[in-house]
Amino acid sequence: MKTLLLLRHGKSDWDADYGADHDRPLAERGQKGARKMGRFVTTARLVPDRALTSSAVRARETLATAAESGGWTGPARVTEALYDATPEAVLREIRATPDDADTLVVVGHEPTWSALVSLLIGGGAVEMKTAALARVDLDVDRWADAAAGRGVLALLLPPRSLRPNAYRKLKDSIERAIEAQREARERAESTAAPPEPDVPRLPEAPPGGGAA
Repeated sequence: MKTLLLLRHGKSDWDADYGADHDRPLAERGQKGARKMGRFVTTARLVPDRALTSSAVRARETLATAAESGGWTGPARVTEALYDATPEAVLREIRATPDDADTLVVVGHEPTWSALVSLLIGGGAVEMKTAALARVDLDVDRWADAAAGRGVLALLLPPRSLRPNAYRKLKDSIERAIEAQREARERAESTAAPPEPDVPRLPEAPPGGGAA
């Protein structure tokens, strides 16, 4: 299985001094959302092995801010192919990911991101707010095999869901679940049936019958 994290860029600053749409930066609110998501990804133990981002300033800033807050250190690739792209174009970029990565985070734009999630999970209405994170579990062993309908939506989380108190509760819940899994494995190992002892075998009778 491969884990795909689709992160929409944070809220951008429409009042900033920028030229083309491609160069619009993040607003303070967008930076805050990216920091929240970066920390959440680390807390949920979903730290990506590799990253892929649109070349747009707001997307690159979102990835950089999230990675810094979450302590991610994997390699990142910046490409213009994710800017103003179709879901199919993004999927082609995802398929080019080296298979040494089990978890990939991809940062980009609406409405493409919602449409891509819907494509991967086989349909349904999805809405990606700014700085929202979607986790799609792909039933593939190679990124090259990622395709429509091969995924399951395991998580769709906007940053407003990560209020400080809610975030602490979520972190505690994740830690309890991980601890419960560890304890269950230990119990299963301790109660496993011991191997049957080796029983000596009697030597076979010599050819011709019994004793002389």
